[in-house]
Amino acid sequence: MARLRRTLGRDAVSSTEGGYRLEATEDDVDLHVFERLTRAGTGALAAGDPATAHRTLTEALALWHGPALADLPDRTAAARPEALHLPEGADPAALRTLTESADPVGAFLAAPDGQAGHPLYELRMDLRLLDLFLTSESSAEHLAADERAERYLVRVRASYEGGGPRAARLPGVVWPLTAYYLGGPADLGPDLTATVDNCRRYGGDWELGVALMYRAHVVVDSPGNLRGVDEDLAELRTLGRRVGDRWMRAQVCSAAGEAAMARGRFDDARGEYEEALRLAYEVGAYAESPFLLARLADVALRSGDRTAALAALDQAGTAAERYGVAESEAFVLLMRARIAEQDGDLARARELFETTRAVAAAGTPPPQFVAALRSVEALITAGESGPAAALPVVAEALRDAVERHCAESITAGLVDIGADLLARLGDLPGAVRLFTAADHWRAGLPRPEPERTRAAQVDAGARAALSPDRYATERARGAALTARDVVRDLTATVTAPGR
Repeated sequence: MARLRRTLGRDAVSSTEGGYRLEATEDDVDLHVFERLTRAGTGALAAGDPATAHRTLTEALALWHGPALADLPDRTAAARPEALHLPEGADPAALRTLTESADPVGAFLAAPDGQAGHPLYELRMDLRLLDLFLTSESSAEHLAADERAERYLVRVRASYEGGGPRAARLPGVVWPLTAYYLGGPADLGPDLTATVDNCRRYGGDWELGVALMYRAHVVVDSPGNLRGVDEDLAELRTLGRRVGDRWMRAQVCSAAGEAAMARGRFDDARGEYEEALRLAYEVGAYAESPFLLARLADVALRSGDRTAALAALDQAGTAAERYGVAESEAFVLLMRARIAEQDGDLARARELFETTRAVAAAGTPPPQFVAALRSVEALITAGESGPAAALPVVAEALRDAVERHCAESITAGLVDIGADLLARLGDLPGAVRLFTAADHWRAGLPRPEPERTRAAQVDAGARAALSPDRYATERARGAALTARDVVRDLTATVTAPGR
């Protein structure tokens, strides 16, 4: 007894008539602590706090090592379920299930092997990846706010990146998208190539088509001047006919339309979008129609057909409202803002721009849309406050577009706006350099309207104002400029004395 008192403390054991008594508080008895933690955990779950519920219930379960009070003479009566002060159904076995359901992410990460031994492991991993895919445009910020997100994504990704049959069917074929969550946009080329190769080995025509579609859309939106996209689109057209899937054919036409737009081939783009729209209507994919109608409006506007553009925008706006497609609604509003700016109605342009920004903020707009939004903002700002006030907007937009791996058609478009602003400030050498840089980035692809006309006007003015040698020198300097160089030059112009 003396040793017990030395171990527990002199006051922990008291003498009583006929023996000794352990002086323990409720916090000293695991059973009581288990009861308290269980009540707190189930209460947190009922209150809508799954993270706290999972943490608290896990702590409670860690205290349970077998039958309670097993060494007491009357433990059977004392420890039977009705004697424990627990919520209904909160026995240890039920609590384990409740703990996992309270926070499935926490339970998944807590298991050293990621629950690989669970009989439903593969189904659960498919559901996790499918959830990431379906919520990628609406819940990215929510996921980013969770400190466990990176570990979760790495573990989900690891289940598929090694390839095999599971990675050659949906949702396994879309595992490369996890790179967008893990530190932002990255070069998906190697992952996409691995996915396509895996589908060739383990998948069918439809699965291969999905993998190729995914790669084609990413290539169109990424740097590289559409390298390899024509080969993928050609194979996709063959696969689409072979499997007889009109939805796939519609997606292929849409991707081909985007590629044609990036190359300035507006007649080709119009044909692809019209065919995609027809197929979408045939299969009942009406939610696709607002985007396709808006792109047809964009084709018309860039081709200089304002009347057709406005008519298509009316159709796209109606469809976006009918089918609840916020992304297309934002694009329609942005195009209307651009048209108002071109008309010189800056008050209306600013109003439409702010509405566009509010609508886009409700979701997770892609980098290409953000760049287009900032482009319109720069043009409106230049009209309201002069070109110098718009240069910081262009510089920031270009920096962001490069960091987020936007295609050259996007970054070159921003540089065209910067060049025009420099020309309006009287810096013709700087304008020549930037227009040349944009030409070089486009790798020979034509400018859309109205940028094409404006670039030709500035070029004519520069040729008249500069000597042939000076003009040639600025052209040579511009051809060597990187995106970082252009951002630096625009920023230097903003901070220059007198600006």
